[in-house]
Amino acid sequence: MSKSDINTKEDIKIFVNAFYKSMTSDDLVGHIFLDVMHVDWDHHLPKMYDFWEMLLLDGHSYKGAPMQPHLLVNQIVPLTKAHFEHWIALFTQTIDALFEGPKAEEAKTKAFNIAQTWAYKFDYMNKLDK
Repeated sequence: MSKSDINTKEDIKIFVNAFYKSMTSDDLVGHIFLDVMHVDWDHHLPKMYDFWEMLLLDGHSYKGAPMQPHLLVNQIVPLTKAHFEHWIALFTQTIDALFEGPKAEEAKTKAFNIAQTWAYKFDYMNKLDK
């Protein structure tokens, strides 16, 4: 069966929900969401829908500074390259399981670029803190 591409905000909701479901049950990162940050999913997920809609479908609803909450996490649990590599692996698996096409590829590319950039920045910041 052929998969469709990411075309609508509903598609974004599908992959974001599936992605975060996999994240929260994951051994490496799940505890950060559940036990460390006690994420309010009713608040967090709509922000993520808007974020990915902005990146993939030229949406204009996203308001926020995505680095800020991660800086807070990093003060409690230092975020490492391994966290970001794992994040991108789970993200890619989620997209590949649900969608295929140019927008799906774009989502994976943008996520990869975010993960690479943030892994570098957090590694640098964490070395400065030592």
